[in-house]
Amino acid sequence: MREICGWKTAFFCLCLILAAPAFAVETAAQEGGDVVKPPEELNIPSLANERAFSASELETLQELDEKRVALERRAQALELREKLVDMLEERLAGRITELEALKAELKELLGSASGKDEEQLKQLAAVYGAMKPSAAANVLNRLDNTLVQDIVERLPSKKAGKLMEALEPAKARRISEMMANPLPVPEI
Repeated sequence: MREICGWKTAFFCLCLILAAPAFAVETAAQEGGDVVKPPEELNIPSLANERAFSASELETLQELDEKRVALERRAQALELREKLVDMLEERLAGRITELEALKAELKELLGSASGKDEEQLKQLAAVYGAMKPSAAANVLNRLDNTLVQDIVERLPSKKAGKLMEALEPAKARRISEMMANPLPVPEI
């Protein structure tokens, strides 16, 4: 068993020694950098010269080298994708924070606006409720249907009925339809 492990280790080391110069030349050529010369051109004795490899061994070594290069490229691509995903996650988290802040601000504005509007509408309803129905109808016939609906809804039923009777028939019909089918309030 010891001999096999030693043989495998020696073979692996030999593969690395033989593959490293080819990989360095190929990588440098692709990156446009200085090409490292293989050991044969540097006049350095290598292990390849000491032992002759069979054709099948050389083919296996070449296949292993090609697989190693492919795995390294895949690893680089995965690292790049990982960095891109991290960057996009950060941007998305920032946008979510911005949107949540805007949502809170919008809720606050809507809450304060609806409170103010409610007070103003109650005051208007009190004013028109105190007027004679015919005089109030003359003014309300010229106002926006939504505003008239809001005012009529805040009047006591008896006063609202007399006011609706005094409105123009087309306007009274439209206000009645709007009161029967109110628009839903959007949720935030």
